[in-house]
Amino acid sequence: MMEEPTDISEVFSVIEDDGETVIIEVSEEDYRRDLAAGLDEEEILKPGRHTFKRGGFLARHPELKPRKKSA
Repeated sequence: MMEEPTDISEVFSVIEDDGETVIIEVSEEDYRRDLAAGLDEEEILKPGRHTFKRGGFLARHPELKPRKKSA
């Protein structure tokens, strides 16, 4: 017998996205909904605004950027 997949996902609102920086907001209601859905407190963002930077990994590791192939 196959187990049914659970569809548990965090809920948040994107406040700003300029292509490089993303600011999201998690409401208290969304936070409590995620907890009630069975997510652990360590797995979800606390209520409030959170700022993330896109592309940070490659900026810190330029040696991993793909090289152009010459024909």
